[in-house]
Amino acid sequence: MLSVGESRLSRVVTQNLLSLLILPLLLPLLKLGENKGSYNISAVTSLYIVSRLLQVVGGKHLINGVAGLLLYHYMALCQRDAIATNGDTAGSTGDASPLLHSLNDINVKVSDHEAEGEKEININYLLQHLNVQTSSNSHFDGSPGDDNVCIERFGIFAYLFSDNHSISLASLFLLLTLAENKDLEHFPASLLGMSQSQGLMNNCESAFLKVDGSILVGLMPQILKTLLKVLACQPPVSPPMQWHTGWFLRKLLQCQGNKLTDDNIHLFNTSYEQSRECLQKELDGCWFDHIPDTIGHEWGSCKKALELQFHVKDPLFTLELEICQQAIDGNFNSCFAWERMVDSVKVFILHLQLKALIFMGFLLEKPSLESPSDSDLGKTYSRDISSASFGSEVSLGSGIPCRIAFSYAGVRDIYLVALARGISGKLILAEKHPFRSQRGIVIAIAPLAGLSPRIDEDHPTWLHLRIREFEPNFVKAKGSQSKVSTPPADGRWTLGFHSAKACETARLLILEETCKQRSSVESMLAPLLREDYLVNVLDSQGD
Repeated sequence: MLSVGESRLSRVVTQNLLSLLILPLLLPLLKLGENKGSYNISAVTSLYIVSRLLQVVGGKHLINGVAGLLLYHYMALCQRDAIATNGDTAGSTGDASPLLHSLNDINVKVSDHEAEGEKEININYLLQHLNVQTSSNSHFDGSPGDDNVCIERFGIFAYLFSDNHSISLASLFLLLTLAENKDLEHFPASLLGMSQSQGLMNNCESAFLKVDGSILVGLMPQILKTLLKVLACQPPVSPPMQWHTGWFLRKLLQCQGNKLTDDNIHLFNTSYEQSRECLQKELDGCWFDHIPDTIGHEWGSCKKALELQFHVKDPLFTLELEICQQAIDGNFNSCFAWERMVDSVKVFILHLQLKALIFMGFLLEKPSLESPSDSDLGKTYSRDISSASFGSEVSLGSGIPCRIAFSYAGVRDIYLVALARGISGKLILAEKHPFRSQRGIVIAIAPLAGLSPRIDEDHPTWLHLRIREFEPNFVKAKGSQSKVSTPPADGRWTLGFHSAKACETARLLILEETCKQRSSVESMLAPLLREDYLVNVLDSQGD
């Protein structure tokens, strides 16, 4: 209907959208009504719906109607100050009357406590009431650009600085949606700090310039601090929420004149250290061998998320619930451990990219992680074990004889062979070849990482091993945001040895090879985790 091009029809449709949907959603947020009845929805949902409508429907009437309502406090204040200074509005940035004139004939329904129902009120009445609040409110004693004015405590800016991260990001997205729109008139655009010549700016989507009365520019240090608090909060919010927060940071820091204060840099550095420590802890986890591969897999996704253009950014992320850490209650599960490791990688990559953006002004390309050389074991033996598969022949080498009971095959005499080669590691169970004494037939294979070998307290010749049954490639195929709702139970092997000493020898062999494997992973990641990584990146680019 709006695309027909008939101005009267477009006006009727837009006015109905404003009166029946948008204004009833926004008025309660501005303390001019209460969310009752059919509009009893959350603030973040209200903000999402309005942002989506501005994206999809748009139009000058709709954009400026929403801007007029959200910024009425500040437009009225600017005009009041201009009149007090100059005796008229000639010195003001603009006049709010034409902007709000199109709302004059719109009625909205608000709760009427006395009549215990709803009544229709003309928007002019509400705006006059809003103007009275503005004139009598001590928070507005000064211009919006004054540092001592607490405008962030009132109206839409109270939500922008909310402790609820979803509401805070949703409010910022709505304000940026208005500021980015080419149909926004000059007066509200100047209040938001939006340049009217944004098309002339190079390599910057927005141009938040320091103009008189600019609200977003005046509040930029507080806005950036609010975003950094999302990254640094404990317990941490979900990695997707942190990626979205990073997107806002990159967008704002790209704009002319925006940079972090010393306090905000300290806050970011604290958050960065937290992300690095979380990743380092995962080197002791059961998925440390997959960290390099996960970094390579998630790096491109993070960079793509940060570089997403504003006009294709989906505000649906504002409805995303924070993902709570799943309590394991001592019952280890490799699936949950995998998700925790991936989340740690995502958060660290984000912080590394933001650190590069803050201190160097650009995002990093995917790092080159060089695999360390193989261990000192014989190349033939190492290659033999690393390429082993079920049913293949392997050299028993320093294998330790033991026994295992399978429910479908009874007790079998086998050899335990453990070997780490670079960042890979395998534990192999093999039966001796019937004709070749130094060779064996592989009957089972498990990754070294996550085995957690433990000797049975009551039977010192029994060695318990935990086997990862979860297959991470399945999650990768579905996408980096996938979560497994019903994780498979981890496997259990119990090996019996002829003596307690042999059992302890097997345990130490597994730990030793696992340590070698972990050291290889640590060596590969060491350059990325060093404080001077960005310095080395700059040096390599200079070369």
